[in-house]
Amino acid sequence: MALVRFASLPMPSAGRQYSLRQPSLRQRSLRQPSLLTTLLMAFFLLTVVGCAPRTQPVYQPGAQSPSTTTPSRRPHPSLDQAMHAAVSGLLDSQPLQSSPVTLVQPIQNLSNHYFPTQTYSEQLKAGLVTAGRITPVPEARVQAVRQSLGLAQNQALVDPSTIVQYGRMLGAEYQLSGKITAGSPYHLRLQLMDLHSGVIAWQGVETFVSE
Repeated sequence: MALVRFASLPMPSAGRQYSLRQPSLRQRSLRQPSLLTTLLMAFFLLTVVGCAPRTQPVYQPGAQSPSTTTPSRRPHPSLDQAMHAAVSGLLDSQPLQSSPVTLVQPIQNLSNHYFPTQTYSEQLKAGLVTAGRITPVPEARVQAVRQSLGLAQNQALVDPSTIVQYGRMLGAEYQLSGKITAGSPYHLRLQLMDLHSGVIAWQGVETFVSE
């Protein structure tokens, strides 16, 4: 959930209004109540505006439009904690509320550091299936379709149109994929694609430092 920020706005100074023109004592006595009322109204409005949230949560449960979980302000101290945060956002996403048929792709390691992505991928898939959040595509069907398309064992599909075609051949509704990219810190991205339309239904990005 995005953080709510508060705006701090200065209260207007009444002294500037007197520097333009010095009214007579009679005029000041007549205008004083009006000026006081104006200052009170201004202070009230600034207080209301300053306390209003400037950003809204990126993800709202039940929303139909694609959502994104933004990364935490500070990097996680490990990949384990980054995965935990990303999966928490995934479980809250709208598509996974109905246990759709989902193809879970292995998490790609695009960094220059070793991470046991195969283990994380297997644990992620097993956890989602056990929790009843996805219906997996039978492995036999996956292998048969990959062979018919001439795809290698761990070859990842990149072109969105090819991914959509591949998913339809498998009878899947969504594809869940992930990748780790190098940087300071590292970035973990999980992404859920709607295989009927080819659009990204949800994605989560978390940052972490290497153990």
